[in-house]
Amino acid sequence: MFFVFAMSLNSAVYAQNAKTAPEDFNAFFKKFNADPKFQVGRVIFPLKYQMNNEDFELTDYTMSKDKYKVLALDRKSDEKYLKRTLSVKKHKATLQQRGLDNGIYVDYIFELKDNKWFLKTWIDQST
Repeated sequence: MFFVFAMSLNSAVYAQNAKTAPEDFNAFFKKFNADPKFQVGRVIFPLKYQMNNEDFELTDYTMSKDKYKVLALDRKSDEKYLKRTLSVKKHKATLQQRGLDNGIYVDYIFELKDNKWFLKTWIDQST
């Protein structure tokens, strides 16, 4: 009887730890780029982002879920004209995309919320 109780207690503790373990960013990012439905579910809406306006001034914008277009942030074909740098901290990840002589300058910012990664915003300073 004690053995069964100990095993069930051990299982409950393991299940609780498994639920609270933060999601691995690399696994999330792979699925984020492969599955459009998953991606839309992992964007914080309304999406607030910044982008240069016609006068090249960084301006705040908001996007609703119905206006969102699925992103492809890991296309290998882009590497000819784009350098990507990924920085993952405990609760924040930033993907920097820098164009190679083409004016692209974008940061995508992800945050860990309830142990799941979400796209929080992006800052597009491209010229």
